[in-house]
Amino acid sequence: MYTSKKQFNMKVALYGRHIETKGFKAFYEKFTRLLSDHGIAYEVSLSYGKFIQDTYGFECESCADTQLTPEQFDCLISLGGDGTALDTLSLVRDSGLPVMGVNLGRLGFLANIKMDEIEDAIIALKNGETITEKRALLRIECDIPEINEFPYALNDFVVQKRDTSAMITVKASLNGQFMNNYWADGLIVATPTGSSGYSLSCGGPLIFPGSKSFVITPIAAHNLTVRPAVIPDRTVLEIETSGRADTVLITLDSRSFVVPSNTKLTLRRADFNFIMLQLESTTYMDTIRNKLLWGADKRDEM
Repeated sequence: MYTSKKQFNMKVALYGRHIETKGFKAFYEKFTRLLSDHGIAYEVSLSYGKFIQDTYGFECESCADTQLTPEQFDCLISLGGDGTALDTLSLVRDSGLPVMGVNLGRLGFLANIKMDEIEDAIIALKNGETITEKRALLRIECDIPEINEFPYALNDFVVQKRDTSAMITVKASLNGQFMNNYWADGLIVATPTGSSGYSLSCGGPLIFPGSKSFVITPIAAHNLTVRPAVIPDRTVLEIETSGRADTVLITLDSRSFVVPSNTKLTLRRADFNFIMLQLESTTYMDTIRNKLLWGADKRDEM
């Protein structure tokens, strides 16, 4: 369990995307009132605070949109969906500040605390009754300055062709040993966290959080015998891309970069984790059953 250092004098940071959400105004009023009622101070990230003020008329104390640390806050609460929770990686970075994801829409994998559970979540946070999950990250090493500004991904790394250009070739080597040439629309390298996203939709396996592995999943491979591969997360993966087009597209979670088609990259596990706070009442199995409808039998509805 995660136990706050300041049980009776807590302070949290709030972050969200600049998206208008139905019912948000009433929820935010209830949410911030509950924080105050339970003796929890809060600050809103600078850009999000301006959005809330301009859109909903709330005035709030704001903090900078730079790295947030445990010395400043007990945790960061993301208000939105999984994409919003992924964004918080660039705010907490390697500080170890835990993140709690509150979902304002459909059930999420990272942001799996529902709006009607917010009071339970605040009480659990105050009482130190949340569960800590350490999520592995990917680190990308290359000579591309834009990527090197923050070369980490919580969900996945993707290299793919641009627009309607011809397929690309991705040469992959593991620990210096040649693995395969992928002739495909692209290649996904996903963490356990990201295995339930793009990789899953391309036929990759679901990997439970805490599994010490990554999955390599081709996107529309030309050779039908090529299948996703699960590798140890201590493996060093080297990638070389080539193709008829001059450029390819690389994404790290939701951040995209257009790079030369002859790009070389090295992927390995980062030397720090992303820390998530979850409710004891919600397990990963609950989430996949509700999100992916595992075990659902349509005959029961007939």
